[in-house]
Amino acid sequence: MKIKLLFLVLILFSEVYSQIYLSNRIYSKTILFPDYRLFPSNFSDPMEAKTGTQFYLDAKSLELNIGASKDLIHHQFNWSNTLAFGLEFFNWSLLNREKQFKFPVMAVDYFFGGYLIFYHNSRSIDWANRIRISHISAHLSDGSFDKSQNQWTNNNQPFTYSREFVQWTSAFIYRNLNFYFDAIYLFHSIPEWKFNTITGIGTEAIIIGFPELHTKIFTGFDLKFQKFNGEKFETNKNFSAGFIFGNQSTTHLRLAYQYFDGYNFHGQLFNQKFKQSFINISVVI
Repeated sequence: MKIKLLFLVLILFSEVYSQIYLSNRIYSKTILFPDYRLFPSNFSDPMEAKTGTQFYLDAKSLELNIGASKDLIHHQFNWSNTLAFGLEFFNWSLLNREKQFKFPVMAVDYFFGGYLIFYHNSRSIDWANRIRISHISAHLSDGSFDKSQNQWTNNNQPFTYSREFVQWTSAFIYRNLNFYFDAIYLFHSIPEWKFNTITGIGTEAIIIGFPELHTKIFTGFDLKFQKFNGEKFETNKNFSAGFIFGNQSTTHLRLAYQYFDGYNFHGQLFNQKFKQSFINISVVI
């Protein structure tokens, strides 16, 4: 009886193992230069690459964004687990709107780096993790220099600004709702920060879709918590709501209202707080 039971267990084990092995053989594959991005980026995060412009509603200024985040390779281990690697390049510029179609550049920031993604697909809630290693440098430009006074506007003197960091973002995806957790560690920065850790949370949701028009209405927010001047945490808040035209996993267009409240995301103005509403028109690549 024991021999028969042992024989039956071996048969069942062999069957289960063969199914797992066959499943892995069927689903395991590598894709070079995939046509979609594996990680669902949070559009409300100012540090996510996009190409377009956002118009200040309360001032005669605008932001010009030029950037893309692109997966270079996907390796699917089985039906539920995928690993990806990619690169991203991004710059955001502050411009003034003047007469005769002139847009002098006030400040410009450059961002570049690479990332690794692990994506777990389940039957209920998907789990995506992205680790970035990135560099940011920032510069004042000619639009910030007052030639008539021969001095920098508002006495903002240019200085060397550099930031290198590792960022882990974990996203939980349930149907049309994404929830994000961020942890950022600055391993080098000029000027040096007393506290070099930043945390954050965020969300993005598709409220309603119009498949026949290839359009969706979305909303989302991003909160970053950091210790800046004192011992207490301060918050950068960014809210977005608007339209997605196309598939948000591939190249698509977004038209959105945004509201930002916190420290300036331009490095040369990093210690200045501001509140601003924008109308954002962006192509996300």
